[in-house]
Amino acid sequence: MMRITDLMKNNTLVSNVNRHQYEMDKVQNQLATGQRIRQPSDDPGAATNQMFFRTRVEELDQFQANIEDGHSRLMLMDGELDRVGAIFQRVRVLAVQASNGIYQGDNAFELKNAMAKEIDQHLRALIDIANGRDAVGRPMFGGDIVERMPFEPVVSNIRGGKGIELDNMIVGVEYRGNIGQQLREVERSQYIDVNLPGNKVFWGTNMTVTGSVDNSGYRATTDQVFKIDGQTIRVAAGDTIDDIIDKINNASLEVKASKIGQDFASLHTTNPHQVWLEDIEGGTVLRDIGLINPDKANPPNNFAETARVSGLSVFDVLIKLRNDMIAGDQLEISGRDLGNLDEGLNNILRYRAEVGARQNRMDEHEKRVVWDQTYMTELLSKSEGVDMPEAIVNLKYLEAVHQYALNIGARLMKPTLMDFMR
Repeated sequence: MMRITDLMKNNTLVSNVNRHQYEMDKVQNQLATGQRIRQPSDDPGAATNQMFFRTRVEELDQFQANIEDGHSRLMLMDGELDRVGAIFQRVRVLAVQASNGIYQGDNAFELKNAMAKEIDQHLRALIDIANGRDAVGRPMFGGDIVERMPFEPVVSNIRGGKGIELDNMIVGVEYRGNIGQQLREVERSQYIDVNLPGNKVFWGTNMTVTGSVDNSGYRATTDQVFKIDGQTIRVAAGDTIDDIIDKINNASLEVKASKIGQDFASLHTTNPHQVWLEDIEGGTVLRDIGLINPDKANPPNNFAETARVSGLSVFDVLIKLRNDMIAGDQLEISGRDLGNLDEGLNNILRYRAEVGARQNRMDEHEKRVVWDQTYMTELLSKSEGVDMPEAIVNLKYLEAVHQYALNIGARLMKPTLMDFMR
C-alpha cells in the first residue's frame, strides 16, 4: 500500500489550486476581451482559421475601397461625357441652321460669324472637359500619365470672312497623354479599367495612315516586335509585307491593314480613334515600311513625314465647322461637317455606353464583396468570439470548485506544530 504523506497532500492541493486559478484567469480574460483565444497555443487550429478570416476581411475592405474609388471615377467620367454630348447636340443644331439656307441677305455674314463664335466657345469648353481631373487631381482622359494635361491647344491667328484677321484662335489640339490603363483590383487577380484614353473617346472620324515606301521587296531581316494600339505583333525573319498585313488583320484590333498602289502599307481604323504605333525591343518594322518617323519613334503623332494621314479628332471637327462658318461655305457645312459631327457624337455615345457597362460590373462586384464581408465577419466572430452565457457558467463553476478546494485544504493542511501534538 502506498503511503500518503502530508507533503504529498500539500503538493496536490497547491497544484489543484493553481490549476483552478489558471482556468479562472483564462475565463476571466475571455469575458473581459470577448475573445476565446489569447495566443495561438490556446487552440492552434482555431488560431489559424482566425488569421485567415481576419486577413480575408481586411482584403475585402480594400476591395470595397477600390470599388468605391473606381465607381466614383466612372460616375464622374459619365457626367463629363454627358456634357460633351450636350455640346455636340447644340453645335449640330447650329450646323443644321447654317446649312438649310434660312440665313440669306445682308445678315447672313453676321449671323454665321455669331454662330462661329459660339462654336469656338464650345470648342474651348470641350478642351476644358477633356483636361478634367478626378477628385484627387488625376487627369481623367490622359491614360496613366498624371503629371501633365492630356490635351494642349495650338493657338494662332486665322483670316476670316471679308479679310478680317482673327487673333488667338485655336487651330489644333495635340494629345499628350498615352493609352495606359488605370486599373482597380476588385477581387484577387480581377481588375476593372477606370480610364478612357483621350485619343479614343475624343476622336471624331476614322483614321487612315498610308506610307509612301515601296514594300514590294520587303523582307524582315530578324525576328522583331511592334505594337498597334498597345497590342503586340511579332514578326519573324523573312516575313514579307503580305505576312505583316495578315498578322495585323488577324489580331483583335480596331485597325485593318492593306496595300495601296506600289505596295504602300496602309492602316485604317474600324472605329474612330488615333492609331498608336510603336516599334519596340529594338525592332524597326513600322519605320522600315514607312509608317513611323525614324527621328520620332514614340507616339503620339510619330507618323512618318512622308506618310499620308487623315482623320479628325472631335476638336478638329469643331475647328473645321467654325472655319467653314466664318468662310460661309454652306455646301461644306451641310455635307462633310454634319457627317463629321454625327460620327463624333456616335463615338462619344459608344464610350459612354462602355462607361455604363463598367459601372454595372462595379455594382455586381460591390454586391459580392458586401456579401463576402458579412459572411467572413460572421465566421471570424464565431471563431474568435466567446459564448458569454457559457463562459459565465464556467466561471461560476470554477469559482465554486476553487472555494471547495480551499475549504478542504484548510482542514487537511496542519498549520502549526501544536496540531501535530494533539
